[in-house]
Amino acid sequence: MKEYDLTKSLEMFEKAKTLIPNGIFGPRNPMFLGNQTHPCFFRSGKGGRAIDVDGNEYIDYMCSFGANLLGYLHPKVEEAVNKQMQKGGLMTMPMDVWTELAEYLVEHTPLADWVIFAKNGSDVTTWCTNVARVHTKKKKILMAMGSYHGFHSWSVPTPTGVPDEHRAGVVTFTYNSIESFTKAFEKHKDELAAVILTPIKHDIFQDLELPVPGYFDAVRKACDENNVVFIMDDIRCCYRLKFEGSHEYFNTTPDLVTIGKGMANGHPIAVAYGTEKMKQAACQVYFSGTHFYSGAPMAAALAALEIIRTEGVIEKINHLGQMLKDGMLEQAQSHGVEVSWSGPLGIPFMRFPKGGPAASITFAGSATKRGVFLHPHHNWFVCAGHTEEDIKQTLEVTDECFAIVKKQIG
Repeated sequence: MKEYDLTKSLEMFEKAKTLIPNGIFGPRNPMFLGNQTHPCFFRSGKGGRAIDVDGNEYIDYMCSFGANLLGYLHPKVEEAVNKQMQKGGLMTMPMDVWTELAEYLVEHTPLADWVIFAKNGSDVTTWCTNVARVHTKKKKILMAMGSYHGFHSWSVPTPTGVPDEHRAGVVTFTYNSIESFTKAFEKHKDELAAVILTPIKHDIFQDLELPVPGYFDAVRKACDENNVVFIMDDIRCCYRLKFEGSHEYFNTTPDLVTIGKGMANGHPIAVAYGTEKMKQAACQVYFSGTHFYSGAPMAAALAALEIIRTEGVIEKINHLGQMLKDGMLEQAQSHGVEVSWSGPLGIPFMRFPKGGPAASITFAGSATKRGVFLHPHHNWFVCAGHTEEDIKQTLEVTDECFAIVKKQIG
């Protein structure tokens, strides 16, 4: 297969570096993805595909890092946004869609007695920790080591420029280890305001892990017995496991939940919701941002959520994810390449135990330069905009990529 030319994309990145620190920040930086293998800039997208500034088309398995759940430019979602914008986007006061979305979420989310709106996961995870402090009158936060809960000082993974005192109230333990959790909890229980957890372990570079039996039960029991708030950070997984919440999928009951990403199919919104017992504390913690009140993302969320709830979106994603998993594992075996495949069907991750990160970079880079956009170190996403034909075309590419990796690692 012919490899894509990325000349314009790379030229634009060099220009961007003169204007923006690092050119592109975060996990989208080309050096993090694998130098000169991935496009630096997209021009457009539709369904499960994206087109870069050089005109190359990709089957996109990053899906806006999970925000694209239904497919780029989903017609019903974009129609709702356009209708809202005819009335107004961001105005001095919230628009009527503010209450409409809140009512929808409370009606269709068993745990939600109330909701608040923001833009990013970091906004709502940090706010929830402050609500927990007010509710419990304690200060410390217990989180899993290596977990990502946003870019604010208390949780940012690379704390350059963050004073030590901003992280002094954070205690860590090993995700999925009941023993490690219990030890850390018991040591700090009199000071703990909250335990914050993701529904699955999705740390970068590592296998994804589903919770072991009894893990969330141990967390819930410890919190109940010691006046500690249980926060579920469902930003990445929400609406990919179960419409009612990932906590419902795993049969647990947090006190506060944060969601975002796919709930508005790429339009910027994040939400925190909670139980009635947390509402008094929530009313006391200041929360605002100029763009938190924008109506267009709320209209997008209303449209997207109804599609997810009524049109079999999760079932479709699981079906396509199973096709992708079965096909790639069969290819790996046929080429004699050992792989580790982990995660739910719609949120998969694959790595090479013998080849390490270098093999992942080769595989993802080779696939991307052949029209299948994969990240070497971050989990992938399947969206409802993908098709069975996309999966078949993907497998034609990955078969060639496994052969390339086999030559590299032997």
